[in-house]
Amino acid sequence: MGLGRFLLIGLIILQFKAQAQTVNFQEEVYISVDKTNVIVGELLNFSAFVYSNTSKKLSKLSSILYIELIDEVGTSVHQTKIGLRNGRGSGSIYIDSEWLSSTYRLVAYTRWMQNYNSYFEQKILILNPYNNLIQHQKILGNPMLGSVESTVDANRYDIQQQASLSLGIIQPSSISISISKMSNLYYSNVNLMNDSIKTMKSFKILPEYKYGLVQGNVNNTDSQLRINSAINGSNMQISTTITDSAGNFWINYNPDLSPNDAEIQIELENDSLAQISIVNEFYKRYSTLDTVQVTLDSITISELILRSVNNQIQMAYQKPLDVLVDTRSIFTLPSAEVYYLDDYKRFPSLRDTFIELLNNVGVSKSDEKYRINIRCNSEPSGLNKSDAVPLILLDGLKITPQYILNISPNSIMKIEVIPEYYFVNDIVYKGIISVHSFKGNMSVENSNSHTFPIANYQPYNEAGYQLRSASRIPQYQTDLFWDPIYSHNGGELLVNFSTSMIEGTYKACVKGLSEDGIPINVTKYFQVILSSR
Repeated sequence: MGLGRFLLIGLIILQFKAQAQTVNFQEEVYISVDKTNVIVGELLNFSAFVYSNTSKKLSKLSSILYIELIDEVGTSVHQTKIGLRNGRGSGSIYIDSEWLSSTYRLVAYTRWMQNYNSYFEQKILILNPYNNLIQHQKILGNPMLGSVESTVDANRYDIQQQASLSLGIIQPSSISISISKMSNLYYSNVNLMNDSIKTMKSFKILPEYKYGLVQGNVNNTDSQLRINSAINGSNMQISTTITDSAGNFWINYNPDLSPNDAEIQIELENDSLAQISIVNEFYKRYSTLDTVQVTLDSITISELILRSVNNQIQMAYQKPLDVLVDTRSIFTLPSAEVYYLDDYKRFPSLRDTFIELLNNVGVSKSDEKYRINIRCNSEPSGLNKSDAVPLILLDGLKITPQYILNISPNSIMKIEVIPEYYFVNDIVYKGIISVHSFKGNMSVENSNSHTFPIANYQPYNEAGYQLRSASRIPQYQTDLFWDPIYSHNGGELLVNFSTSMIEGTYKACVKGLSEDGIPINVTKYFQVILSSR
């Protein structure tokens, strides 16, 4: 972590200590989903609005939103994070065949909201036709049955037709738009705004402004300690900081550069006896679901089975996504020397590999301890280099010479050597050796370090989906259109879309906030009917 990020944390702490005495600033969240009835094999797509509870305008304070799915008994069964920009973000959760038929709650919140125990909640019905979904089965949560608003005067469209629908005059706003088929069993979207303001006399958790934030405490120590940290992965995220007088510390990281299933390694310099604790990313517990139940009838079950079959047919015609991954990308400095071990004769040990293969790298041994040295291309003037040692990384995490040289070279894909002095705040490293395994996440053992998992993160993404007409491909989709982050300049909102081969009643929903913080909540219904009838 560079000096800029270190100063940023300090400024945030000072700023919010001042604000906490005068302004009870609170964020709130609203989530718009493309559907509240999901069957296994489908994506649950959602759009996020983070706004100020005072002005009702989009908030720029937080850069990360926390998302969870909670089961009937209050247990979190899925956790993820999404990136935010100016209070907006979107993401998705794939519902695989392991999910049980039940009502779940989609909850969302920022880290700042944990200071006053607030979160958004939306009920989601997940149904699995392959796992004992039977007639008269009872579902907790009281979802709605049958259609609601009258659709007598609704627009009518033919199947597989290019269509347009006016959603009315809407002021300049940031909105989400969804078009999907009505279901026999569903939940209605909750109201957009939360008007209640909770008391927040103080705060313990800082907001994640611009970067992700790991917050923790070092116990059993009476002195300030240096904390060094690293996050695994190809992108080097190395940082250092000092605990405050109470043992608290804060570490910034860039979630866009972190892999899924990331881990942060926290190392205490010269103190292996102190204990480290980390502030949980997510809430620890939730209430249980209400006990009201609804019974599945034969019509609903038939509809779900047909929808599942249609999904499978559609997947058979779906073109696989081409994911291009450059495994030879160099994510470190331009001066890195890269050695792919498969391009050379493999030596029996990494010690031999370092000595025989790596330029500018030497290995010595004294008192049964190995020492690795890098001959740097240039040496900064006026620098005390007597104590500088190389920074050695294994899959992005710090590691000792003793440990790295005992690893089998057969598990290593490539080695990067940077023969340049490297600065992390006030720490100077005499070059870097970054070792990458084939697994990409080899475990690292270090007596003074502790590793903690970081939840999966979905980067900021504005992409949605839209059904495209294709005359020679069957189209059995019930979800026709989804735009999670749409900036409307004002005036009549006209959406263009295509209908599928599935007849029925469809619903177009617009949710969002105007530039003045006024909720946008528009719903239009239309029918899709085969014209020959």
